[in-house]
Amino acid sequence: MHFFKNLASDFLITWPVLLPYMCAVLVLLLKKFKYSQETLSIIFSCALFYTVFNIYTKITADKPVLYTVLCEFTPKIQLILKTEPIGIIFSLLASFLWTVTTIYTISYMTHNDKGNKKQPIFYACFAASIGCTMGIAFSGNLLTLFIFYELLTISTYPLVTYYTNHESQISGRHYIGILLGTSMLLFLPAIIITYNVSGTLDFTNGGILPSSISNLFLFTLLSVFIYSIGKTALMPIHSWLPKAMVAPTPVSALLHAVAVVKSGIFALIKILLYVIGLEKLQALFQTHHNILMYVSEITIILASFIAIKQTNLKKVLAYSTISQLSYIIMTVSLYTEYAIDISIFQMISHAFAKITLFFTAGAIYTKTGKKYLHELQGIGKSMPITMITFSIGAIAMIGIPPASTFWGKFFIISESFSQDILSVVLVLVLSTILNTIYFVPIIYNAFYATCNAKYNEAPVPMLVATTVTTICTIILFLYPDIVFNIINHIK
Repeated sequence: MHFFKNLASDFLITWPVLLPYMCAVLVLLLKKFKYSQETLSIIFSCALFYTVFNIYTKITADKPVLYTVLCEFTPKIQLILKTEPIGIIFSLLASFLWTVTTIYTISYMTHNDKGNKKQPIFYACFAASIGCTMGIAFSGNLLTLFIFYELLTISTYPLVTYYTNHESQISGRHYIGILLGTSMLLFLPAIIITYNVSGTLDFTNGGILPSSISNLFLFTLLSVFIYSIGKTALMPIHSWLPKAMVAPTPVSALLHAVAVVKSGIFALIKILLYVIGLEKLQALFQTHHNILMYVSEITIILASFIAIKQTNLKKVLAYSTISQLSYIIMTVSLYTEYAIDISIFQMISHAFAKITLFFTAGAIYTKTGKKYLHELQGIGKSMPITMITFSIGAIAMIGIPPASTFWGKFFIISESFSQDILSVVLVLVLSTILNTIYFVPIIYNAFYATCNAKYNEAPVPMLVATTVTTICTIILFLYPDIVFNIINHIK
């Protein structure tokens, strides 16, 4: 994968970062005007997707690597934005889902939080978090990645603590404590060590670490990087994620589908590809244990078992997310170019399916006020569209047709067999069984259990957003080559 050639300085790459921040500022400045926050969010989310799509078309047409220097501290220490394949794909995903989520959010907040004077702060932080996500997507070196990674934690904290009750405050402290703690105690030192041994922080195809470093040093540095990125929710630094479920449902959807957890996965992939390099990783694990694979496999199984015990729907989805994220990480730990492509496909598939599930959870709460599993019996008879979309999202978590995650699992198993790594196959089979155990009863009870209460279907904007993400899940099942073709066009 030779990306960093044919460099072309272009301010266009700055706009994906600037637009969400501009939206955040304008939301706060114009908060006295009725519907300003909703209107601005719609306009800027559409503008962001249009801009990112323009960057994609420019890259595929001319094959340049766009870059811009935001700030130069020294010739070797700069804040740089730069395009590369997985960054462009991640930015396309995040910008598209911001648009869809905005439609959903406006309806959700209107029905559940009408008249709250904190809403401008909510919309501003929501937009700012997308700006941070774009900064992570287009980061050209470790310093830029670190700064936007930290800003993402800070900008999402007010969203997690939005309701300002005791539970929210406790959860918020837990959230920011783990994410900032792992960053300051592990991520920053790992970056400093990397700079000391390599003399640069710039992302480079094949990695920047010198060949002279020992395998023990490389193994130690890799271990530090793995746990420095708390947003991957690997065990035992996963507890911030279920705690964050106290936030409004659109925030949960944002955290689990795009901005936070996917930024963590994306940051880890960039470090593995452009700081360490696949060749060094392949050579390392001929003599050392594959720590990333082991940790992700353990996380998949344990999170699935914990999900079975949950009674709150959002908590079930939270532990499901922890498990599903480690699917992606486990795939990355195969350390081949094809495995990286599969992980990107699985990341996109999970994003659409998981945001669908959170959308439906929010729709149920909006119309019924219910959030516990035993309260959902028979609800599919009153809210059939909502529960059909939920069922497709749940099927995607299990990994069977007609969900695109089926192909993701198929590709993972295929690559695992090609490398004779049977533990990956066994973990996938066991987790599929566990996912079935905690998702199928929800679907069955929703449609076949008795319910005397009658409810209306979810508001139309919420149904539209949920239907769009559900359709995307099915489209990727029918045409999985879409993602791989995009990757190949950009390379």
